[in-house]
Amino acid sequence: MASLNSVLLGLISILSLFSCLILSEETTTHPLKGGSTNYTNVAIIGVVFCKSCKFRDYNSSMDASPITGAIVRVTCYYSTRNPVSMAITTGKKGFFYLTWPNVVKFSPKKCRAYLGWSPFSFCKLPIYRNGSISAPIEFNGVRNMSHGLQAMYSAGVLLYGPTANNKLCHVP
Repeated sequence: MASLNSVLLGLISILSLFSCLILSEETTTHPLKGGSTNYTNVAIIGVVFCKSCKFRDYNSSMDASPITGAIVRVTCYYSTRNPVSMAITTGKKGFFYLTWPNVVKFSPKKCRAYLGWSPFSFCKLPIYRNGSISAPIEFNGVRNMSHGLQAMYSAGVLLYGPTANNKLCHVP
């Protein structure tokens, strides 16, 4: 478990670097303060993998492969009756970059990331840390954009697991 945690922390660092590389705008780190902000939008990044499945771009240190075409949903619970959600499909190598425009307020403590759907019937059981049913959203920095400031957050590495023994996955 300790090696999985260190791999996950490494991947989160890679995600942070990835977000800076794919975007040409400057990133600085300032915490998002509560209440009214001057942020024009929020971006949430992450990556989705299939644990114990060996296919394209398999990462042996993680014992997992990225999933292109998975759906990730971010839901914020500002009120119990009206949660706000957005969904995105992962791109190449399982990465996603969800932007939430016209932000009036955003509280990462009230928001969670969920694995919504896997394109692989053999790898569709969500695996979250600490027995949770979702993943936390964590602050990653602030970017200066031509149209204002963008607050950057990460959902980290999200994992699906195999549903049963099959030829593409090995199950310990």
